[in-house]
Amino acid sequence: MKKLEKRAAAIGRAAQRRRIADIEEVVARMGIRAETRADAVVLSGRGLVKRWLNETSLRFVTGLTR
Repeated sequence: MKKLEKRAAAIGRAAQRRRIADIEEVVARMGIRAETRADAVVLSGRGLVKRWLNETSLRFVTGLTR
């Protein structure tokens, strides 16, 4: 059972890394800097808060990767 749990955890981590990379790629195409951390993507850039308020797609960025 431990072997199965380890394998499932590894598959989950790999899927998470792929998803984070997808999000980073999408926001980079939008002209936003993205820094990948262990389990997150941190966005930065001039005027980002204003863009976040005006562009709904930034609030739901995970939906852009599907």
